[in-house]
Amino acid sequence: MNPPITFTVADLARDEGLAFRCFCGTRTFRRHELVALVGADARLNHIGLRRELWCATCREPPLDGQIVVVEDGSDT
Repeated sequence: MNPPITFTVADLARDEGLAFRCFCGTRTFRRHELVALVGADARLNHIGLRRELWCATCREPPLDGQIVVVEDGSDT
């Protein structure tokens, strides 16, 4: 039996990030920000459960998340 495929932060392209929506609005994290906060090996399917990415205003976990292309493409 093959193990399920699980994508991680390291699998994101350099110009991609994650946009999390909560009751307050939407916050977008660039790839390099995600690596600094949760590490490159953090699984994307459970990343919204990480408290480091919860909303600082309402202190709630995100309602949903999407992979987005970061407009300026800057990544260090």
